[in-house]
Amino acid sequence: MQMLTPSLAAFVALNTLVFAGPEQLPSAKEMKEVAPAPAPSCFNWSGFYIGGFGGYKRSNVDLDLTLSGSWSVAPQARDLGEAAGSGDLDNDGAEAGGLIGYNFQWNCWVLGIEADGGYLWARQSGDSGTIFPADASPFHIRSSFQTHYLFTLAPRIGYVLGRWLPYVTGGLAVGDLKYAQDFAFPGIGVHEGGDHTRTNAGWMVGGGLQYALTSHWAVRAQYEYIDLGDIDFDSQFGTIVGPGLSHHQAELTEHNISFAIMYKF
Repeated sequence: MQMLTPSLAAFVALNTLVFAGPEQLPSAKEMKEVAPAPAPSCFNWSGFYIGGFGGYKRSNVDLDLTLSGSWSVAPQARDLGEAAGSGDLDNDGAEAGGLIGYNFQWNCWVLGIEADGGYLWARQSGDSGTIFPADASPFHIRSSFQTHYLFTLAPRIGYVLGRWLPYVTGGLAVGDLKYAQDFAFPGIGVHEGGDHTRTNAGWMVGGGLQYALTSHWAVRAQYEYIDLGDIDFDSQFGTIVGPGLSHHQAELTEHNISFAIMYKF
C-alpha cells in the first residue's frame, strides 16, 4: 500500500502534463493585430511663406457733426444741420495685396506671425439735399470718406487637422482715413467746411482656414474685424453775429473677407 501511493501520484502528474500540453505563444500575425496604431503625423506648416490675396471690405463709417458759435442763434438750423451731417456713411469695395509670414510648429500646433499690406477701393460720398430751416437761409451738407490702404501685423495660432489649418489671429492694423465735409448756403453765397487726412494705428482680430495643396502651395480664406479709430477737424465761417463753428468727426471700423494663395519655402 505504501508503494502504491507514490506510483499513483506520479501517474496523475504525468497525465496532467500530457493533456495540458505546452503553453501556446502568440503568432507574429496576432502580435501585429494587437499592436497599437502609430500616432497620425501632422502636415508640416513650419517655415517662411509669401503670398498674394484679394478680397472684399465693408467699411462702417460713423459721422458726428457738432455745431456751435453763431449756430446757437438759429437752433432749428443747428439741429437740422447736426442731424444731416451725422449718421452713417458706410462704403464697401475691393482689396488686393501681398503677405509674408513665418510659422513655427510644435507637434500639431502652429504658432506664427504675418504681415499683410493691401490697396483698398473703399470710398463713399453723400449730399443731404437742401435743408429749409425757419430761422436761417437754406443750406445743404456734403460729406465724403475714403481709405486707400491697410497694413496688418499680427501673431496667430492654429492646429493642424490633416492638410487643414484652422487658426485665429489678432494684432496691429494701420490705415489711412480721408474725411471731408462742407456746408453751402446758395442764397447768401457762403461756403464752410474742410477736409483732413490721417494715418491711424488701430487693432484687428479674426481667423481663417488654410489648406495645403502640395508641400509648398496652399490656399486660404480669412475674416478680419478692424478698428482704425477716428478722424476729426474743425471749421468755421463768419456771420454778422460771430463765427459759426463746426466740429467734424468720423469713426471707421471694417469687416474684411479675403482669399489668398501662398508659397511655403
